Amino acid sequence: MRWRADFADWRKKRLWQENYQADAVKQVRAAQKASTNGVAPDTARVLDLGAGMGGFAVAMQRAGERIVAFDYNFAYCEITRTRGQRYDLNMAALVGAGEALPFAAGSFHIVTCWDVLEHVQQPEKLLGEITRVLDDDGVAFMTVINRYALVDPHYHLRFVNYLPRPLGERYIVWRQRTKDSALKDRQRLSEMHYYTYGGFEAFAARFGFTVEDLQRENSRLRSYPRPVGDALYGSWRTFGMGTYRVMLRKKPSVRVANDR
Repeated sequence: MRWRADFADWRKKRLWQENYQADAVKQVRAAQKASTNGVAPDTARVLDLGAGMGGFAVAMQRAGERIVAFDYNFAYCEITRTRGQRYDLNMAALVGAGEALPFAAGSFHIVTCWDVLEHVQQPEKLLGEITRVLDDDGVAFMTVINRYALVDPHYHLRFVNYLPRPLGERYIVWRQRTKDSALKDRQRLSEMHYYTYGGFEAFAARFGFTVEDLQRENSRLRSYPRPVGDALYGSWRTFGMGTYRVMLRKKPSVRVANDR
């Protein structure tokens, strides 16, 4: 990753991830408070699915929230526990696959899934498991990579997502942007799962979710008068935005079905 122009800053943020999570922590805590009338029940816990190196999970626990970190990579779980030890925290960091979560139905009030969806082997099983482990009023926070991202968020190349995948991968090699990692977390572009916004809405609906765009209201493009602002934002989200940040809510019909 030393090819990154911002390598020094990127490395610092990787080492001290927990200090750069304020916005995400605020969003998740606000959602939990809003859906429980200001008082989180004893059963309400947060699952950080695909916790990576634990920056968000540690930040949440430092903020006084109960959270379980869960990741497929054993080394990442060890790093999460080590990161927690900086603050004398006993982090719960479990190893497993997101497509087969070892938790009972309705175990969590909130599931966070940052920078995970594009990497799993079976996205449909991941969404199915998130639906299962959420309680009826629970929500999920996710990031979703735009299939037509102007600058790819993994390889930091312009227009690579407008190329057919085989040609895009050859371009990545030519630009020397392939990733080397001792943690065995390398994937080719063709192995990852990217979505258009509408495509992801349709995909999430199959599992009983509605999708809320968390970036829409704060976009500077929407400061223009309507309908110009909406049109500009819609165009940017479709043909330029790198990563969608979304919140998933269960549809009422799904809640009713779960109550039967």
